[in-house]
Amino acid sequence: MTARALATAALIAAAAAPVHAQEPTIATPAPAAVINFAGVVRERGTRLPVAGAVVTVFRTDDPGGFEATTDDDGQFVFRDLPAGLWHVAIEPAGYDPFRTTEAIAADERVDVTYHLERSSYNPYDVTVTARRPRKEVSRTVLERHELEKVPGAAGDPLAVIENMAGVGRSQTAGQIILRGSAPRDTRVFIDGAAVPLLFHFGGLKSVLPMALVDRLELYPGNFSPQYGRAIGGIVDVRIKELRPPQVAAAVDLSLLDLGASLEVPLGRRGGIAIAGRRSHVDAVLPALLPADELDLVTAPRYYDGQIAASYRPAAAHDLRFLLLGADDRLEILFANPADVDPGFAGNTWKGATTFYRALASYRYVPGPRVENLLRLSHGMQWDAFRVGEFLIDLDTQSAQLRDTVRVALTRRLTLSAGVDLAYERASGLVHASAAGPPREGDPADDDNGFDDQQLTARIDGWNMVSPAAFVEAELEPIAGLRLLPGLRVDHFTMTNETLSQPRATARWALSDVWTVKAGVGAFVQTPDYPEINDVFGNPDLHAERALHYSAGLEVAPLPWLSVDVTGFYKDLSNLVSRTDAVVMDGGMTRPLRYDNGGSGRVYGAELLVRHDFAHGLAGWLAYTVSRSQRRDSGAATDRLFDHDQPHILTAVATYVLPRNWQLGARFRLVSGNPDTPVVGAVFDASADRYHPIYGPPGSERLDAFHQLDLRVDKRWVFQGWMMNAYLDVQNVYNRANAEGRSYNFDYSQSKPVRGLPILPILGLRGEL
Repeated sequence: MTARALATAALIAAAAAPVHAQEPTIATPAPAAVINFAGVVRERGTRLPVAGAVVTVFRTDDPGGFEATTDDDGQFVFRDLPAGLWHVAIEPAGYDPFRTTEAIAADERVDVTYHLERSSYNPYDVTVTARRPRKEVSRTVLERHELEKVPGAAGDPLAVIENMAGVGRSQTAGQIILRGSAPRDTRVFIDGAAVPLLFHFGGLKSVLPMALVDRLELYPGNFSPQYGRAIGGIVDVRIKELRPPQVAAAVDLSLLDLGASLEVPLGRRGGIAIAGRRSHVDAVLPALLPADELDLVTAPRYYDGQIAASYRPAAAHDLRFLLLGADDRLEILFANPADVDPGFAGNTWKGATTFYRALASYRYVPGPRVENLLRLSHGMQWDAFRVGEFLIDLDTQSAQLRDTVRVALTRRLTLSAGVDLAYERASGLVHASAAGPPREGDPADDDNGFDDQQLTARIDGWNMVSPAAFVEAELEPIAGLRLLPGLRVDHFTMTNETLSQPRATARWALSDVWTVKAGVGAFVQTPDYPEINDVFGNPDLHAERALHYSAGLEVAPLPWLSVDVTGFYKDLSNLVSRTDAVVMDGGMTRPLRYDNGGSGRVYGAELLVRHDFAHGLAGWLAYTVSRSQRRDSGAATDRLFDHDQPHILTAVATYVLPRNWQLGARFRLVSGNPDTPVVGAVFDASADRYHPIYGPPGSERLDAFHQLDLRVDKRWVFQGWMMNAYLDVQNVYNRANAEGRSYNFDYSQSKPVRGLPILPILGLRGEL
């Protein structure tokens, strides 16, 4: 019988056999694995969870072991570890190796928290996913980690502006001079919304703390049609998106001020931050200044505070809000004003500025081809200044609406368009001489800019509305070539003008190393209010204009090294200028005081060599060579601009050392500003004083400015917090730089006005 037949017979027999009832058999389940060792791995100092770290446990008497990987919250578990002594090892990339021993007992669970120290807390250790595409001919972007510890900035992120290519050195700290333009020609923005100022009195600190700043963008010329109302340049400070993983706080104490900040997460979709500062310069400065020359009735002091929030209710929606406020006070009483300046009228200098801005933005990105960004801002500013007999007391309210839509029509064509509406309302008074407040080009004359005829202008609800529209296209006709033609149209109710400003830029990436670029554009801005006021100025003034031309070359020979060379030319026209002309008004003549007969030109070149962080070193070398000239109304020849600086050299370097040490240095060499000399004096018996006689405007130049600043940082990392100490020494070799010239009572002798001596600033920052 075959095997198949035998199997068939067996099955038949089994089917015929009787069935006997049996108790069912229940399988006994294996005992569940028990977690008897669990923990959390966090970063030492920041308390942030360390995800993806491999935790290994092993015994010395057993060559084997077990592993577990931490989750997004830094948690790990082990099950059913036998009782005994276990060694624990954790070695994630970027952290120092961690070793410890844990005793596991029977029927007990061990819960632990381990804190791993990073190999380096260097702020340059950031992950760059992609470079932002360049559209402008000239734009410098400094990220947060590059702003934080620049020597000479005293820990302020925005004081770094003066170190960039194309930026002049201001003798009045806090002013921004771009490519030979007056400070008033440059507009300052925070997240695209205009703000009245960026620095406190004297430029000691900016009105924004490092805790809120993401990056700084500088456009020295040829900026996009999205920006307007300026013939110089643009500074835009970007606020960081707030999505903190946990509650974080920081306290910053330095010789200048005390600040604190707090960040709180709003789930996983946003966060809120609160920050504030108060200076204590008023407690330090009186000890440094000669008491016999002046009495600081109110020494320089400032406050500022910020509330910021970010929230993403969905991937397509991004909401942001910022409330910013600042307050400055200063009052000086001179014991003998003539010792300070023989032309000083009165014995008091006092000033106060208070402002706030509320900024809100909503970004909507419904798909990869469409994006809309709506920005709203509202604010108030109060200015009160008195210098001798000059008095200004103004309240200004302002609001701005900007909406920009960006649509990618094709792979090679993107269109951006929008509206920009600005509104201002001013009330108050201005009291000054008939000559009005001092302005660029005026010498420091005998009454500090004021003559015997005093005028008062009372402003009651003066309104200015400035609507604008803009459009810009991004074309890529061939690979690597990007063309950006654009147009902006502004209407100014102040001057009753509607002005078109065509602009265009082009960038051609010849390879990954070489890029050529060029740009041309028209730019306009309104006169200052005192210039167009019917008491001090000419109400028939028109907008000032400028044409910007630039071209250059960018070279990136190495991933961490880039060279940018840009030549520029600016043609300035319709500039507001003083004039001796008179006009008929109601059958009588009156002085015109100002007209649009001024003109100017600025030309030069910029070199920026930038070394991104590599091999422990980061920094840049910026050099600008330029000439800035003006021609006043009715003049036959040009004169030098008050801030003309033919040569500006800045070198900044930061080197990161082991054990969380960092060293930095900054060196600056800048041509001295033009100076108008006093060539004689005339005695005024009725006033019992001498009046100066001036030589040609700007015919002399102050000595060159040069200064070395050094900074050293040290960070200590504790289990749940960190502390950073820094020493920022400005003017290390105590250079007596000339900032001006002062004269004796009859102007027969003079001496230079020296800048600050060596200034060491010590600071501490604790982060929780």
